[in-house]
This record gives sequence, C-alpha cells and structure tokens, in this order.
Amino acid sequence: MTDDQAEQPANATDAQGRKTGLWRESDPHGGEATGTYRRDRREGLWRHYFRDGTLRSESNYHDGELDGACVWYRAGGGLLQKGSFDRGQKSGLWERWSPEGNLIDRGDRVGGKKTGQWQYFNADGTVERTTNHRPMES
Repeated sequence: MTDDQAEQPANATDAQGRKTGLWRESDPHGGEATGTYRRDRREGLWRHYFRDGTLRSESNYHDGELDGACVWYRAGGGLLQKGSFDRGQKSGLWERWSPEGNLIDRGDRVGGKKTGQWQYFNADGTVERTTNHRPMES
C-alpha cells in the first residue's frame, strides 16, 4: 500500500450505497486487497497482499472487470506469472516462472484461450517443446 493510500479514508459509499473511492478489503486468500471503486465496480490498479503484507498481485480493472496488465508474485518473492486481460478474458502475451525464477512457458491468448505458438522451457532455459494452437474463430 502506498503512503498516499494509507492517508486516504477508505471504504466509503455514495448516496446510493455504492462503493466509491479507496477500499481496503479482505481477499479470499487471507490477505488484503486495496484499490478504487467507482459506482460499486473496481476501477484502475488493485493490489493484493499476502497475510504478511508482501505484495501478492497487481491487477488492473475497468468497470469491474480485469482489463490490462496483471502480475502475480510468489509468497517467498519472485514472479509467478504475468499477462493481461481484455474485458475479463486473458489476452496477449502470458508468461509463468518456477519458484527458482526460471521461465516455465510463454505464449499468447485470445479470448482466454491459447493461440499461436507456445514455448515450454527446461530449467536451464532451453526450449523443451513448442506447441501450436489454432487462432480463435470469429
């Protein structure tokens, strides 16, 4: 949580009872999530923290849906995965890392589905295998 967020009053509602402004709430993993609501929907950057206060993820929202870049971290530090969303669907380049920090796999998604060439890596960084996935049909 940034110093600016710590100074702002949190968990307000508007005259219609909708969540608005900065919110701090429990997340389903036992930690805390902080971010902004607009008209009862998540908006902009949201940060989720582990119970010990270290950063678990950073995700972008628009009108209540995941939209834009997202990054997840491991409890012990280091990247877990990163990718992006388009209106709640996984979209664009996605990558995952092992606990040791080695790239596990990398590829594109459209509408939440794997598309095009995906690469899977050995612990030493060499390509273990490559798979091809059909593009989404319109």
